[in-house]
Amino acid sequence: MGIDNHCGLWLLPRRMQSVWNGAAHHSLHHMPRSIRHNFSDSFLVSFTEIASDRSCDELSLLLVVLMALVALTTAAEYNVVDYGARPDDGTDSAGAILAAWGTACNDTGRSGSRRVLRVPAGRFLLSQAYFKGPCRSAGVDVAIDNNNTVFAPSAVDNRTWIMFHHADGLAIRGGTLDGQGQEYWACKKAGRCTAGQGPRTLDISQSKGVSVKQLTLLDSKEFHMTIFDCSGVTVQGVRIIAPADSPNTDGIHASHSRHVRILNTTIGTGDDYISLGPGTCDMLIRDIKCGPGHGISIGSLGWQDGEEGVRNVTVDRAVLKGTTNGLRIKMWAMPNSGSVTNVSFSRVTMNRVANPMVVDQNYCPRKVDCPGNSSGVQISDLSYTDIKGSSATPVAVKFNCSGTNPCSGIKLRNIRLKYRHQRPAQAKCQNAGGSTSGEVTNLGVKSDGYNLGAYKLTGVRNSV
Repeated sequence: MGIDNHCGLWLLPRRMQSVWNGAAHHSLHHMPRSIRHNFSDSFLVSFTEIASDRSCDELSLLLVVLMALVALTTAAEYNVVDYGARPDDGTDSAGAILAAWGTACNDTGRSGSRRVLRVPAGRFLLSQAYFKGPCRSAGVDVAIDNNNTVFAPSAVDNRTWIMFHHADGLAIRGGTLDGQGQEYWACKKAGRCTAGQGPRTLDISQSKGVSVKQLTLLDSKEFHMTIFDCSGVTVQGVRIIAPADSPNTDGIHASHSRHVRILNTTIGTGDDYISLGPGTCDMLIRDIKCGPGHGISIGSLGWQDGEEGVRNVTVDRAVLKGTTNGLRIKMWAMPNSGSVTNVSFSRVTMNRVANPMVVDQNYCPRKVDCPGNSSGVQISDLSYTDIKGSSATPVAVKFNCSGTNPCSGIKLRNIRLKYRHQRPAQAKCQNAGGSTSGEVTNLGVKSDGYNLGAYKLTGVRNSV
């Protein structure tokens, strides 16, 4: 079938194919490299075959549809290499990556569509980056190639390496962020650097609807990820890795945040795997593998008066191996008010964990600044269900609660913890009220006080 001359593009099918292919390949050559892969020769040939059997009007419609698709795709993706980033191990790519972010964040384009900031394979040096919103687009996907490493300089000159602020709808996928903390850790151990002054690797603050998936965080100078004043955050399939002796390298720290989920994540660091600060509520931690490190912690709380409480926290299906603590809640031994309520730990396996279950309302590591040595934070409604495995120390359960604000509503169900060589582990409890149910095996109690189920626990009232 021929095409009339008034189409203005092709006179004959053969000529039409030649002109179309030439124009299309020319267009591909001048497209940004970040979208070139979306179009292939096979697609162009297929379009040509379809076009050869269509009328002029039909062909025009097809071309309009294709051009619209190209325009939308071109507007949707921004490759940092096109903005000057260089995967050469030495060139600082901060300016290029921030420029790509600025364009993606402010691209109003098609209403409701997301923008992609792409970081391809290679090693990119990034001195520091502050990704600031709010964005005019519906959200930005930061897509990091799985063969990519973005790495920090060894020198320390800021408190945060990578920060996303007011970044509603942010999605981070893939790749590795290497904090290169070795020199800083050595500096701290030598007493030349002050603890708490090093940069965090990834800081997400005052943002909603955020997801971080399939990302590796490696050797942060201090905290690997912090979540502050956020709502609706999902962390899934993330790996966090640092040596056991790396100081203050917490895995994930959340505070003043709501509806946070940490799922299918593996963490091994020199400090807490996951720590929850004041103002954290509606938190789900599920399918976590941890070790080495200091455990899953709530607190420390009560350092300042009037801190927001922690409530509605669920930890479910976790495996902890060779850690200094397991499930820990700690409060400063100060009269400052606060609360921890409705916390559930379930289906947790301990493998040679030094302190599997800890509640400490008398936390005062430096033995100073703790007037009265009694916490004003109220702890209530804690449940421990199906906790099993081995303790690396004789005492597996330590509930050291405040004499002025005793713990209340602690429920133990199916606790199966043993010490080495199958010997029973011990439980020590003080000023803690609650009940037991189900099996409580391999757990002997060395204390005086009220009965809790079949065991004598100091300060515990039996409500079974």
